[in-house]
Amino acid sequence: MLTDKFEWVAVMTNPQAERKAAKALGDLGLEVYLPILCGHDRRHKGADGMEKPMFPGYLFVKINNRLIYDTRTARGVFGIVTSDHSACVVPQRDIDNVRAFEATQRKVFVHDTSALVKGAMATITAGEFAGMQGRLIRGCKDGNFAVCIEVMHLSLVVHVRRDELRPADPASQPDGIRAK
Repeated sequence: MLTDKFEWVAVMTNPQAERKAAKALGDLGLEVYLPILCGHDRRHKGADGMEKPMFPGYLFVKINNRLIYDTRTARGVFGIVTSDHSACVVPQRDIDNVRAFEATQRKVFVHDTSALVKGAMATITAGEFAGMQGRLIRGCKDGNFAVCIEVMHLSLVVHVRRDELRPADPASQPDGIRAK
């Protein structure tokens, strides 16, 4: 819960308006942090080095309880992330960790993993099985997946890291096989 003390909060932006919201909040004299990644977008071939928000639709701003209205009504802002009708404070250590990750400038491949659920078809993107498709049969305790792949009429179960999977293209899935 916010007090008179300035603290970080997460702000939801309108779709693809992270930079517009960051500028509007900065123009109000607020400290704004929009984490950016240089990465690769699978939808645009040859689009290496694209700068994309690390958290699409979100940014962070340092405010106190007197600045909630100004923050919520800034151009490009959809709202403030809340819990029980109070703004959620983001600890400084979390902001520091995000800044540290952002500073590494490692090449990052951004893709939505929300479709990686038990029963879904997925494509393995790295390692010995790169390019193969299989059905996700279970999630593992470490956040990775057991994937059933067919090789020469044999069903093999391999454990694959979540970041080495992407949802399979629905058009490439065999007839009758769809995510549950």
